Amino acid sequence: TIAIHNFPILAELMQQDVAWNTRQDSICYIGSISATRGIIPLVDSLALSGVRLELAGSYSGDTIAQQIKNSAGAKLVNYHGVINRQQIGELLVSVKIGMVTLLPTPSYLESLPIKLFEYMLAGIPVIASDFPLWQSIVEGNNCGLMVNPSDVNAIANACQWLLNNQEEAEKMGCNGREAVLKHYTWDAELHKLRAFYRELQ
Repeated sequence: TIAIHNFPILAELMQQDVAWNTRQDSICYIGSISATRGIIPLVDSLALSGVRLELAGSYSGDTIAQQIKNSAGAKLVNYHGVINRQQIGELLVSVKIGMVTLLPTPSYLESLPIKLFEYMLAGIPVIASDFPLWQSIVEGNNCGLMVNPSDVNAIANACQWLLNNQEEAEKMGCNGREAVLKHYTWDAELHKLRAFYRELQ
């Protein structure tokens, strides 16, 4: 057996470098929207940080959509609905922080969510759940901050810190982009897969 990771396809999301000062002072979350993916603490944190969330993806059900609408941070959510790959790329280069604060369920603790690497490729720092596996990527590449994904205050503080320290945030974004280009692309995984197929012949 061999592990093949679902890393970004550069041709889909590779963007030209976008000047940091042309981006909005906002955060984004792209993907399936559910309680286990930490959306409620994230939206609640907006009421503390005052930061706007650009949200895109499909709701897991009507209940979660209503919970978001009932949150004190709801007025700071800009929901884009389900968008295509080109629109994802455009959204990612318009913001300054990518959020991946999934809750510590067994399936997420050892996962490598593609959104983490897509945010990094877009040149934005990430705020990620403090899982040991993710810590090795985020802190190992100095490309973002780690938080307890259930801690509303920690999420808000991390958002404010990055937006209050723009030079460091921009540097983290550059670090993440460089790390993806060197280590976390689908091209590298495809090479591994083809080599594995050749061994089986």
